[in-house]
Amino acid sequence: MDQLQLAAVGTAVSIARSFTVLRLRTWSAGYLAEEAKIVVSELATNAVKATGVVDPHPGWGTSSALNLITVRLLGLDDAIVIEVWDAEPTRPMLALPVEDDESGRGLVLVEALARRWGTYAAHGGKVVWAELALFPAGHP
Repeated sequence: MDQLQLAAVGTAVSIARSFTVLRLRTWSAGYLAEEAKIVVSELATNAVKATGVVDPHPGWGTSSALNLITVRLLGLDDAIVIEVWDAEPTRPMLALPVEDDESGRGLVLVEALARRWGTYAAHGGKVVWAELALFPAGHP
């Protein structure tokens, strides 16, 4: 298990991606990097939107009220689990966006890439997690 706490700001998403790729390479699972980058990007983006500063030019003093998000990676026998915690207890809802929507596809992508995903309450907030299979379906 490896984890990283980040300020809930827009740059947390790219740092979460880099952290995830480095951990996967360390675990000899670098071949999952592309799927994992998409999943952690979507989960971290949702966490920042739920609890963080999304203004690209925040005003002076905004940093004193920053929340944190936590990215955690768990290595299982046959899967990698990506978890992102944030301080907002409201669980995200999977919504099917219509063609004109400019956002709202994050969890649809997570559902498409992950073997399974879900949420649970934790430490005054929630964790959204996704499990990526280490081996293709039908692998012995």
